[in-house]
Amino acid sequence: MSAETSLDQAANSLPQTGRATNSGNVRHVFEDTSKYLKRRHVDVRFRTDTVAAHAAEILPHRILDIGCGDGSISLQLAGPGRRLTLMDISSSMVATATTNIPAGSVADVCVRREDFAVATFDQELFDLILSLGVMAHVDSPDEFLNKARSLLRPGGSLVLEFTDAFHVVGKIGRVWSWARELFAPAKYATNKLSYEQVAKLLENNRFRIVSTFRYSRVPIPGFNAIVSHPKEYDLMKAFFGSAKRNRNAWLGNEYIMRLVAE
Repeated sequence: MSAETSLDQAANSLPQTGRATNSGNVRHVFEDTSKYLKRRHVDVRFRTDTVAAHAAEILPHRILDIGCGDGSISLQLAGPGRRLTLMDISSSMVATATTNIPAGSVADVCVRREDFAVATFDQELFDLILSLGVMAHVDSPDEFLNKARSLLRPGGSLVLEFTDAFHVVGKIGRVWSWARELFAPAKYATNKLSYEQVAKLLENNRFRIVSTFRYSRVPIPGFNAIVSHPKEYDLMKAFFGSAKRNRNAWLGNEYIMRLVAE
């Protein structure tokens, strides 16, 4: 079996939209805004830093943030001449994002509580689309990327974050998740993606990888009870660097990629 055939089969094994959607369960999980944001504090900071670095190179005018959360990552890009569309499936996330809009940017920010999979955009195209921590929760990663691609102007950029669940760090995390779910079953099964699967999907949807930043969280249960989130962020940043200078990338299972629509 060739590597290409193996990747095709892997891509075809990902969730497709022929089954019932998970949107209701996804919405329920993300309604607890404070719990999610606290648990993802380190990831949000890495995403915020990386998006800022990419936006400084792109200088986008029209921006779409899919799964915007509290809006902190994309609202940093608000400013004169920019139009932001923030979208999230969670009503509490949308409410939080709305309150976080800077007073001087209210007229230039549109916040929508919708499922991206069924949302319509009246043929508007974007210079930059953000998808951070979303791929694990969609019904079809392939259709998700295809729709995102259709909403980008030629040469527009997608900043995509996903977790390689088959990297050694990802495997450790899956073991601990399995152990937790013995006592508290998950509301739904997330997509377990590998870098190879995602790379094939990007190729199929005509995205070119421009740059990749990789990092990982400390895969030790109870680590956050010993080390605060800010301290963990400082440690991880010292070890992995930044989007402009990524160090020890081979140990990172969290990918933040800048892609260009070809």
